[in-house]
Amino acid sequence: MIMAETFKIYKKDGTKVVEGVSPLTIIGIAADTQVAKGDYKAVHVVNGIESAKVDIPAFKITAAQAPASLSISFDAEGDVKPTESNTVDEIKAWLTAHNIDFTGKTIKADLLALVPTE
Repeated sequence: MIMAETFKIYKKDGTKVVEGVSPLTIIGIAADTQVAKGDYKAVHVVNGIESAKVDIPAFKITAAQAPASLSISFDAEGDVKPTESNTVDEIKAWLTAHNIDFTGKTIKADLLALVPTE
């Protein structure tokens, strides 16, 4: 039986913050808070199995944004592939979701080279 695809967001200490279908919302962050890259981590869950945790990029909560809303999307079917316009973290998230090893790759061009062209 195939289970629904979901996502989870964890704090860097491993505490689960939210779980569900994308987009997910992180609540409870005070206005005017700078959140560092890696303070939160996202995982893609398929059939109950979590992908590797991927750092959520840094962001700042302004008074107009509170509470924070954050969209995390992965293309599990491979229909939408990352391009030069994606961030390194987005490309890494896509590669992780597609079980493509990017160990040792940190530069956008090197990561994009791992994305299949077909």
